[in-house]
Amino acid sequence: MQVTTSAGDAGATAASEVVAAGASAGAAHAPAAGVTDVPAAGATDVSAGADTLLAADLYALVVFLHKNCNSDLFEAMGALELTITQIKLLHQLEIATRELTLKEAAELVPVSLPACSRTVDDLVRRGMVRRHEDVEDRRMKRISLTDAGRSIIRKLNAARLSGLEQFTQSLNEDERRTLAGALHELLQRSDVAVCRLEGL
Repeated sequence: MQVTTSAGDAGATAASEVVAAGASAGAAHAPAAGVTDVPAAGATDVSAGADTLLAADLYALVVFLHKNCNSDLFEAMGALELTITQIKLLHQLEIATRELTLKEAAELVPVSLPACSRTVDDLVRRGMVRRHEDVEDRRMKRISLTDAGRSIIRKLNAARLSGLEQFTQSLNEDERRTLAGALHELLQRSDVAVCRLEGL
């Protein structure tokens, strides 16, 4: 399936780079004793078609949120004078369980090693990232987030949350109940739940 985007999607695409989705599943009936469960002809195609429709619906919602709920985020990015690459690097450093080498950081963002080095130079100069020589190999540089960098991440997360709150406030009771129920189920997945903001 080919998805086309309009010029108006450009901002949504950019915002999506600095912001997850889930899916639902159903249960199948057990076959009768002694009977082999053989999928009906075309069952696989039907399942694939249902997945495509679900993905298309999810796409519409994600694009709507990126188009209409990111004004606070873009304002924060402008005020902080941060590029998308810088924000992505800050987020990678935030979730890292140890200090990263420049090569590791470049692969995670991803950007070329020279581009990553320039990005780190600017963030170090602005006090958001800490850089030092590796204790075992002095030719290697390691980087980590400073307290100032963590503060920047909190500001960006607050801006994202503010935009989403504007959307939830626009929902009627039925829409709110439906969304809350779907999110409750998806948040049972540990890989989704781990993305919740701390303190909420």
